[in-house]
Order: sequence, then structure tokens, then C-alpha cells
Amino acid sequence: MEPSREKHGRKDRYMVAKFKWLFGHLSIHLVTSAVIVLSMAVCSHAQDEHRWTANVGGGVSPLVGDISKRLDNGWHITVGGGLNVTRHLETTLEYSYNGYGVGRKVLNEAQVPDGNSHLWSLTVNPKLRLNRRGNFNPYVVGGVGYYRRTVEFTRPVLVPVFIFDPFLGGFFNTFVQADQKLGDITRDGVGGSLGAGFETKLSKTGLKFYTEARYHYADTGRIPTRMVPVTFGIRW
Repeated sequence: MEPSREKHGRKDRYMVAKFKWLFGHLSIHLVTSAVIVLSMAVCSHAQDEHRWTANVGGGVSPLVGDISKRLDNGWHITVGGGLNVTRHLETTLEYSYNGYGVGRKVLNEAQVPDGNSHLWSLTVNPKLRLNRRGNFNPYVVGGVGYYRRTVEFTRPVLVPVFIFDPFLGGFFNTFVQADQKLGDITRDGVGGSLGAGFETKLSKTGLKFYTEARYHYADTGRIPTRMVPVTFGIRW
């Protein structure tokens, strides 16, 4: 019974460490991007009309089609900037990062204990506003660009580290859990998206809250990537 409890204890510690890494990774990206957008809003002196635009957001990334049978639904962050061409037309260059899990079926086929997957894209996105002057502004948006998907196979290992304890005032050796990379598979290609959303003004700050959903298709090899990310964010 003792070895069994020890095994479950290691697994629990590994899952907690993995969750902390994922939360920290996402938080750093979102906080950094939000600071940039907020700084631009302050510099604009709350003007409603401006030539340039920027946005930062994040949300869930449900997968559809064959890829949903091999990867688990995940999350994403998006950062972009661009130009207000007219009062109704805007175009932006956006970078998006999507994080996914790997399905148990794929792990069993590869005979590995664990894995993760991510996809990043760089796209040009024209957007047509339908009600430019109102506080509630629906819009349609599309995009085309480059997509790159990577699946990594890993296993948990104990890594020796030398750390400083500020409470005891000394250094000591210990072990922490980490992912050892066993291999990866990368596919890339051209893709596009189409969707709709809305934005609403946040008082007189010059910022707008927006939410949108888009269908994405990327030609990433034998199994293309299809997903419908739902994004919540701030736009300047």
C-alpha cells in the first residue's frame, strides 16, 4: 500500500505543478499585453477617433472535426494592432497562441505517458463595423495567414535544483518535477477565419470591451486544424 500512496502523491504533485506553470504562462502574456494596450489608451487622451488600433484578449479554443478526436480543447491569447482605414473598415495584424492537451488515444498510440500541444498564428484581419457611432457596435471579421501546430510528447521527471530558503537563511538541494521532452511533431500551413462579434465603449477611457467568435481552418497536414475560439478582450 505504501508504494501505491507514494505513486499517487507524485502524480498529484505533478498535476499541481503543471497547472501552476500553465496559469503563470498565460498570466504573463495577458498582463504584458494589457499594459501595452492601456498605455496606448492613456497616450490617446481618451480621443474617440484615432488612426491606429490595438487589442488584447483571450478565451477558450474548442476544436472541431477530426482534430478534436486527437487533441483536447484548450485556451488562447491574442494580441494585435492595425489601422482604422475608414469609419467602418479596420484591418489588423494579429498574433494568436493556442494551448491544447493531447488525447489519451494519441498518447497510447505513441506509447508515452503525457504530452501537450500548441498552435500559433500570424494573420491579417479585415473587420467591418456595422454601427460605428453607437455604444454597442456589432461587426464581422475575417482573416488569412500562417498557422503552425506542434504536438510534444513528454514524461514527468525529477530534476535536482539548488535553491535558497529565505526563512532558514541557507541553501539546500532538492528535487522538483519537470517535463522531459521525448519528441515532437510540427505541421504548418496557410489558413483563414471568419466570424462575428461586438464591442462596447468603456466610459470615456477610449477603451472598448469586445467579444467575438470565429471559425478557423488551417491546412496543417493530413489532419487540418479546425477550431472556433471565443475571445474576450480590450480594444483601443
